[in-house]
Amino acid sequence: MNNLNLLPSTPLVTDAWWRQPIRFFQHLLREVDAVGLDADTLMDEVRAMGAGAYIAMGGGFSAWYPTALASQRINPYLSGDFVGDVVSAARRAGIRTIVRMDISKCRAETLEAHPEWLSYRQDGTPHMVWEMPQTCATGDFWQVENFAILAEMLERYAVDGFFYNFLSVSRCHCSRCQAVVRAATGEGVPPEGVRSPAYERWRQGFLAAYMGRVRDFVRARSPNAMLIPYHHVRDGWNYHAMAQVSDMIGAQVSNPLAVNPVDPQPQWNHWGAEEALASRALKPDTPPLLIQTGSEFFASRQTAMPVGRLLRNLVQVAAHGANTAPALNGRLEQDDPRSLPGLLEFARYQVANADWYRGLASVARIALVRSQDSVDWGPDAARPAGDPLSPGHVAEFRGTYEMLVQLRYPCDVIPAGDLAGVDLARYAAVILPAASCISDADAGAIDRYVARGGQLIATADVGAGDENGHPRPRPALASLPWLPGASQTIFGGYLELADVRLQAVFGDIPHIGGDGDFWTPEGLDTAGLSSADLRLIGPFRNNAPEFTVVQGPGSAPGLVRRPHGEGGVAWMPWRPGALHHYCAIPEYVTLLGHLLDEMAGPAPIRSNAPSSVEFVLYAHPRGRVLHAINGAASQGKPIVETTPLAGFQVRVRSAATSLRRLDTGTPLQFARDGDDVVFELDRLDAFAAIALIEERELAN
Repeated sequence: MNNLNLLPSTPLVTDAWWRQPIRFFQHLLREVDAVGLDADTLMDEVRAMGAGAYIAMGGGFSAWYPTALASQRINPYLSGDFVGDVVSAARRAGIRTIVRMDISKCRAETLEAHPEWLSYRQDGTPHMVWEMPQTCATGDFWQVENFAILAEMLERYAVDGFFYNFLSVSRCHCSRCQAVVRAATGEGVPPEGVRSPAYERWRQGFLAAYMGRVRDFVRARSPNAMLIPYHHVRDGWNYHAMAQVSDMIGAQVSNPLAVNPVDPQPQWNHWGAEEALASRALKPDTPPLLIQTGSEFFASRQTAMPVGRLLRNLVQVAAHGANTAPALNGRLEQDDPRSLPGLLEFARYQVANADWYRGLASVARIALVRSQDSVDWGPDAARPAGDPLSPGHVAEFRGTYEMLVQLRYPCDVIPAGDLAGVDLARYAAVILPAASCISDADAGAIDRYVARGGQLIATADVGAGDENGHPRPRPALASLPWLPGASQTIFGGYLELADVRLQAVFGDIPHIGGDGDFWTPEGLDTAGLSSADLRLIGPFRNNAPEFTVVQGPGSAPGLVRRPHGEGGVAWMPWRPGALHHYCAIPEYVTLLGHLLDEMAGPAPIRSNAPSSVEFVLYAHPRGRVLHAINGAASQGKPIVETTPLAGFQVRVRSAATSLRRLDTGTPLQFARDGDDVVFELDRLDAFAAIALIEERELAN
């Protein structure tokens, strides 16, 4: 790439520099790229990408420096000292250097040289990843050699931190792991294909404790160096514990069109938002690092991601105040360079508007709970992308989030596991989407929230099990004092709209459709309810057209509402979110909107834009920042390119006295209507970013 536009560098500071937003960039260099590689030219590419921090190839199974340690194999194409040259060149360019470590795998020769370092299957054969043997977390490669590598690097180089790639405790059946696990849990490593809560908790605790040791080791030698553990889908992670030992939360939000076959990622258009929001909940003072691959095929890396898809993901990440981190395979001189112009243009935009992405604060009055325990021990069976044939928390969470986006309600994503440590009182409503596995501590936090005036919306078999998936003998929630009971399929059923006010919301129709699992609460006492509606009619098994007469009245309620203390609960014992996620049922959006309007008041954003437009609103020291992200694309396929939209109005609750388009650099005309500002967007391409500036800042 010649004549690169070198963007201004971020001034280097020392103490906890990672707590301010900073753009990252990563060359996923191939070993052969080391031939003739010049560090200053590499930094020119980093600056052209508008990055203030760089993830540099470093150590582990491939060493990019002249290591004296036999545990690493030096890149055979390397001449000189790549890490040393990059650290020096980056410092001159005002760029932070984070060294990429990968201790998850070894070279093939390790099979003979150090078989005791490796992870083994139940049949005694080694685990392999990308044709490389996987390492064992209890072996000396992790316990001794990794620390030797860190010590060597920290002695030689003034690095700014370490990024640990593909970090996970493998499910190893070696005799050493069997003994360690048995001593810790009272049982051995479970057979392949069997998942044990005790073993999975051990894996999670072992990894968090190990990375805590790594962080302490690094800090003792370099107090201003930081640590970013990373795994594509966080296999074997305790999200809260890993957030505590991480200086910055790292996650992948790549959404390639053809996903990673080794650990399939979610295929979801809001993955970037989910990771940004969940990270903000756990580390509110530190923007997360969200990696975005530039590859269309994850395993065929030398393919360009369609630029429309790439930019949409990056804009969504930035809109939620997270650190964008494009990762390109090789240098900018790509075999397939089609996405580069768009990436470079977005880099220029981010640099020009960096001040508007600092100090972003949530305006959400809705909390959406993400329950990893429900993913691990519910129907999803730990599949990060869920299972369309047996939907659980993943689909219900995603569908609920999608409905909130359509309804224009900003929300925070709160990871379950420590709800007692969250200030739930700031939310008008909390949503538990198919949270089938809830701990006693989290249940207590939710009950206290409702009793003090909060509003709870729950769906599906909420609280059917504890945090390990064990069935509960009694209800988890005092605010919802029934067990879900056994489920039935309501394929061919209807949900009756009995309340005339609810009928009016749907245009006076008598019922809406239903499908999937439906729970009838055990011992439901209707005397204590404020309402019981959406009663089940059917399901009808003979659905030949000649017999499709809907005959009521309905029986079991599909919407239960009851007071609890000063607050209240609405429970839908089925999966409206999952059905909307897979089938886009519009009535379920209307239903959720009706409940939220009653419980939390009207949405702060209203627009006649199509539902494919995603609005993201945050508070800023100078007012507010609103993003309108275009998701209009060819139907039935993943987003590849967006279709320009024209002519819609937007209303935002705001005290702004002036509006400015950040993406075009031009002022935006508006009118005021009570507490709202009202403006028109004549055309929406990939995105629009609007600064809603309040008068108190204009005098500055």
